[in-house]
Amino acid sequence: MMQSPIQEVVCPEIAELDCRLYVKRDDLIPYAFGGNKVRIAAEFMDDMNARGCNALIMYGDLRSNLCRVLSFMCRRDNVPCLMVATSENAEDAEPSFNEDIVRRLGVEVLVCEKDGIAAAVDRAFALLRARGLNPYYIYGDRTGSGNEGTAANAYAKAYREICAQERELSFSFDRLMVPYGTGCTLGGLICGSLAEGDKRKITGISISSRTPERAMGILRDTVTGWYTKRGISAPAEFEDALDLRCNYNCGGYGSRDPRVDDFIEDMLLENALPLDPTYTGKALRGAIDCLKDDNARHQNILFLHTGGTPLFYDYLRSTAR
Repeated sequence: MMQSPIQEVVCPEIAELDCRLYVKRDDLIPYAFGGNKVRIAAEFMDDMNARGCNALIMYGDLRSNLCRVLSFMCRRDNVPCLMVATSENAEDAEPSFNEDIVRRLGVEVLVCEKDGIAAAVDRAFALLRARGLNPYYIYGDRTGSGNEGTAANAYAKAYREICAQERELSFSFDRLMVPYGTGCTLGGLICGSLAEGDKRKITGISISSRTPERAMGILRDTVTGWYTKRGISAPAEFEDALDLRCNYNCGGYGSRDPRVDDFIEDMLLENALPLDPTYTGKALRGAIDCLKDDNARHQNILFLHTGGTPLFYDYLRSTAR
């Protein structure tokens, strides 16, 4: 995996804290429009092959970044691929470049309601097995549990990449901040930090609709799952490393307020930094609010830009004047 660059960005609110803000541009990973899902999808593909499977089942909504990347990888490797997709009021949903890409790549899509995911996964298994294939579901069992450690490994590895970049830059980051959606990226970074034995704070900014209790439970399972996959127990102190903030999500997944739109516009015009309102824009806006609420001072902050470049263009299209 090619190393993604780190960019310092200008932000008056950060300057008022006497801090400096850097962004690790995983959106610039040069494959399938980039993003954190390139690293995560590569782990799923490796795990699928290791298990001797020859078809892949993925799940997400019709705007999913992960499903876009997996669609490209499955086409590249000639792996039959089926997507279980949820979409609230699918007929009225805004058009999405991610959905356009998935369908153009010929992925078979099973659309279901939110309360019908497990049944749709069962159907996907049945369809692929009837074709003589041995399918792999990226999230484990029909309820979406049991494979948390696989995705987390992507960012346990990426943490080492960040450490190497610090050595190249000749300074360290005091705090890492990352969008929290499924928990894989944040959990992986925490695992990488624990493996390195450092005590650096890594803060997740939730963009999810999950309750704080549910979100923290998923994060906890992700970290312990990474250790379980390696046949060892998580260190007793791992709970101390979990820092997840759920009060900057503007009410839940897909929701935002005008401050997010204004912030996205400012970052684009002042730093040539593309953000989207679902993940990166809302999370970075929340990260800055979090730093202010924490009264952070004199720190080098690294924010992980998790990508979703097609979602940025969705946003441009939806806000075109």
